[in-house]
Amino acid sequence: MRTITRTAVQARTKPGTKSAVKPIENLSVRALRTREKLTHATRELLNEGGYRKLRVQDLTERAGVAAGLFYRYFHDLREIVHEVSSDFMAQLNSETSVLPTAVHPYDQIFERHALALSLFGRNPGIVRCLFQLDGDYPEFGQVWKLAAHDWNMQVAKFLNSSAEIPMAQAEHMAFVLGAMTEGVFFQYLIRHTEDLSSLGGRPDDIAEMLSVMWYRSIFMKNPLSLVHSFGEKPSICSVCGLM
Repeated sequence: MRTITRTAVQARTKPGTKSAVKPIENLSVRALRTREKLTHATRELLNEGGYRKLRVQDLTERAGVAAGLFYRYFHDLREIVHEVSSDFMAQLNSETSVLPTAVHPYDQIFERHALALSLFGRNPGIVRCLFQLDGDYPEFGQVWKLAAHDWNMQVAKFLNSSAEIPMAQAEHMAFVLGAMTEGVFFQYLIRHTEDLSSLGGRPDDIAEMLSVMWYRSIFMKNPLSLVHSFGEKPSICSVCGLM
């Protein structure tokens, strides 16, 4: 079970709000564990049915806690979903930031896209909240914007070190590459665009296509034989004429 620090949870508490929600400093270790059961259940149900079908009663039943306990820890569903979404994006940036540095830049690009697509694919409900509900719930869109900025800054550091692009220019390029990637993710994961899906049904296929495009944009050449190999299956980029 993931350990929740009191400082991290306290930072999410809405200041000045009058409700039955207990201040984090008053929560026992047992209460923190109950709270985490609720967030874990939220992530599961959100990915199973989406935000619109989410109900407090279902959360507490899945978490195995009394129905009234929800409001000891959260003001409403929006607050707990915001926290779950924030934790999800923090997980993504944390996992990509600790990936080992690959020998060749292409592999480094590919591994990060493959990890992101794998994680997004396993959490469809959270992804839909971040991509589709920001109009009704601006806090969900803000989660994506902040996490995307952190991702882009990781990319900028990579461009600076691997391609020797000055940091200011690297940041600009990272923002453009990030926007391109966001568009592909949306088309593949949310809209399930046939034109894109027909190029490859697996997340690794999409990761490979994105990585080739990134490599071309950064280094102005193809990675050629250095393109990642997927078992016995030919490179999707070779099949589609991208290589």
